[in-house]
Amino acid sequence: MVTAAPDVVANILIKIEKRIPMKIPFNFKFTLVIVSLFFCAQSIAAEAPKPWHFDSNIYRELIQSSDDEMLLNKKIQWDECSTMAPATDRMALGVQNNPDDPDFVREMILDLYPVDNDSFSDVINQKIMDLAFEMADVADGDKSSDDSVVTQAAWDWCIAQDPQNFADL
Repeated sequence: MVTAAPDVVANILIKIEKRIPMKIPFNFKFTLVIVSLFFCAQSIAAEAPKPWHFDSNIYRELIQSSDDEMLLNKKIQWDECSTMAPATDRMALGVQNNPDDPDFVREMILDLYPVDNDSFSDVINQKIMDLAFEMADVADGDKSSDDSVVTQAAWDWCIAQDPQNFADL
């Protein structure tokens, strides 16, 4: 068996490549571009801020040019809900991580989110506790709060409340 030196093989391949240029069919290039754009769009969509991010409050700019009380209430509501949603996820993880002592967890939640303020914040804080215990089994500590179904459920509940309830906060 005769073997060729690596340099000889490389020179032969270079000569063959010069004679027969490798052309990728247009359809392949087009398909590659479409697939790349799809994955780029998926990546951008995954990074889109959730509504409970502080900078996502659409009412913050509107209130600067208006004296409308309803806009002010909606701005306050958005801010309160953006705090409540991730907090509920953290509390659900606390309940999940301490299944043997739910009374201790309940006391800790009440220390952080008291229900004796005589305002709508009591309703919000009670809902944090209720959702934390109800949804502890679906809380996922491996995911960020942004990807949590607990966070989404808390946001959905809070943002559905009447903005007038947030006037005293």
